Amino acid sequence: MRCARLFVLLLVHVTFAMAQEWKNPFYYRSDDTASVLVNERVAGSHIKVFLPTMPYLYVSKLVNGTLVRSSGNHEGWEYMMATSYTKIDELTYEFSLRKGVLFQDGTPFNADSVVENFAYFMKDPVVYSDIHKRLKGVTKVDDTTIRIHLHKPYGLLFSDLTSINLYTSAYLKRYGWSTKEGSTCNSMQAPGPYGLGPYILKQGYATGRFQTPILELKANPNYYEAGLPYIENVTIYTELTSNQSVSMALEEERLDITPIPFNKKVETVLSKYARLYTKPSTHSISIYFNMLKPNSKLQDQNVRIALNKALNQANLLNFVYKKEGELAPTEASVNYRSVKLATENLQTWGERARQNPEEEKELKKILNGLELDVITMDRFMFLWRGIEYQLKKYGVTLHYTTTPNEKEIYEQLLTNRESPKKWDILTWGNDDWSSHNPWTAFFAYRISDKWSAIDKDDVMQEYIEHFFDVEFQSPAFDEVVSKIVKRAYEKAYMLFVPSPNIVLAVNKEVSYEPSSVLLMPLWKAKLTKYHWSIRGNTAYPKEREAPMLPLRFDYD
Repeated sequence: MRCARLFVLLLVHVTFAMAQEWKNPFYYRSDDTASVLVNERVAGSHIKVFLPTMPYLYVSKLVNGTLVRSSGNHEGWEYMMATSYTKIDELTYEFSLRKGVLFQDGTPFNADSVVENFAYFMKDPVVYSDIHKRLKGVTKVDDTTIRIHLHKPYGLLFSDLTSINLYTSAYLKRYGWSTKEGSTCNSMQAPGPYGLGPYILKQGYATGRFQTPILELKANPNYYEAGLPYIENVTIYTELTSNQSVSMALEEERLDITPIPFNKKVETVLSKYARLYTKPSTHSISIYFNMLKPNSKLQDQNVRIALNKALNQANLLNFVYKKEGELAPTEASVNYRSVKLATENLQTWGERARQNPEEEKELKKILNGLELDVITMDRFMFLWRGIEYQLKKYGVTLHYTTTPNEKEIYEQLLTNRESPKKWDILTWGNDDWSSHNPWTAFFAYRISDKWSAIDKDDVMQEYIEHFFDVEFQSPAFDEVVSKIVKRAYEKAYMLFVPSPNIVLAVNKEVSYEPSSVLLMPLWKAKLTKYHWSIRGNTAYPKEREAPMLPLRFDYD
């Protein structure tokens, strides 16, 4: 693990209690992790992880290989099955492939594998971007070289390549590259040695709208990065409640890595088994207004703006997020370079409202008596309690439906356009699956997409079409990002809340660095000799139960 900057939380109010338990003044034990790490794979080594948001994508990136892999770097990707590329012209890209690589079942990976996969993909491609309209075909140059041909220039090409998995012929012949039957993308239709990633899916499946509560992974003996992964077995939970995950990680030593509600930071620091990890991210919390619901008051732009004006984001950031985030005028994370540029001089709606003493009267006039049905994962109820406290001041009443299962959120959102639902507001943890590209947020504004709850906006659709044409991170890219961001802001298409940091509880005996994008590099994680899966039936040493300083990681 790279060196990380440590920070100290103020825990004065718990000092006395800790002193009583430890019979000493409050202290953090020294961090000896590096000196007790096991730097090789140990038979039986095992970690357990909770993935409440997009488990199908997180697990897919552990199981499957792609030409390029997601990254939090400036480009948003790094090489994986490809080792280099040349842009021959605006419509042609040539990629060199890794040599001597084997699929998990031992069959060879080569140019024929890539061509076969893309042929299946083109029969039933994903449609949440524009790849289905822009990709013309993939051809073989030689055994270790392929070319990608486009119909027209496409700025999202490399972002999409991070999600176009490469499977064995056996998998393709059995399952194809299907996006049907409730899949949000092709991911893991069934367990088996079908991929190229560091782990093999041994049990369970995850396709987005359908998944098993538990998935089991095992280290891939044919993985191309020699010696990795260090940990042999990974158990993934997908449907725990927030209370279950916190208890399992902090009190029971039964969960090694889990996101936590931000109001559980102090409990995590004081845990016998867990340590607090935080890091800036490009994730967002998407809070949808359902403008497709018949006769909804949220179809009125003034009501949507009033709800955003009623929120004091600074107070949410300080008291609900516990300062783990950044103020955000729109839904897209301000940690995207292009979004940060677009919002430099853009205040949140709440900041604007507080500058006008007459604004409060007007907000009460618009919002008083408004009742809204909210559907959310229970992990976000810590945020909704803060939002509810602020909206009550203006006479807004919220009715909640909560669930621990993301697939139930998808069911409500992804069928809303074809059959409008009764909910007014829906909350989704929108982790950065587009790898440093704000398309992660923008695709909800495209009305042709089932992910959108917007009824009509021809101006926004023109901006989005142009977004596909421009080169990522170019001046033209920054310009169209600015137009999309400001259009979403003016129309108040969502309830905008601060951009969140990553906040995790991680077992003290696990060495792991989170990524700022949708990627869990578990193949690089290591365990100490005191980890439960290595020490066996030996009790956890009492002296190691003392609190450790939180780890604060810098942005990638």
